[in-house]
Amino acid sequence: MQLRVQESSCRGTQLIAFRSAVVALWGTSAWGEVCDTLPPTSREALSRTITPIEWVAERHMVELAQAVHAGPAGGSDAVYRELVSTVVRVGFGRVRRFFVQLAAPEMLLTRAPDFWKHDHTHGTLIVDIGRGRARVGLVDHVYATSAVASLNAAEAFRSALAQTRARHVEERHRVNGGGLLEVDLTWDDVGREEERTAS
Repeated sequence: MQLRVQESSCRGTQLIAFRSAVVALWGTSAWGEVCDTLPPTSREALSRTITPIEWVAERHMVELAQAVHAGPAGGSDAVYRELVSTVVRVGFGRVRRFFVQLAAPEMLLTRAPDFWKHDHTHGTLIVDIGRGRARVGLVDHVYATSAVASLNAAEAFRSALAQTRARHVEERHRVNGGGLLEVDLTWDDVGREEERTAS
């Protein structure tokens, strides 16, 4: 049974992976510099040691995303996407990454709502899967309230899918009224690539 907390929160693993990615791309000093630019409540919440199973308010994660996008990423969506890809790789861990690499993209997408519920206290993930495409809807979540947070979520979905047998994974996202983030994902899978190569 999942603990329900008042405020939209994510597991500490999310923050730990984010911190590791910032350090990997820009060095230890960059993490401190980013934290120094945060509002006092977010700086205090994110500067301390967080355990993987602890809950972290996602408003702090949104502040962090915006600070990294404006700071080390230099306002570049492309550079920020590289950070999010690194977060996803670090966040999977070695064992999970091994199994995900063997998985069909449809399998990961089918399990995505359960993964979301495990790592987030709020929001609902709705996935509609077709051949070589999917639409992921994130409903009633703080990530739909900020352009950078929406980019963060959309790139995380794309990067996670790219860890499977999917190839050439692309995403387009938009925020619709009523707190809905929609992410359209397209890909080629290994099986179809092999069929095309053989013919």
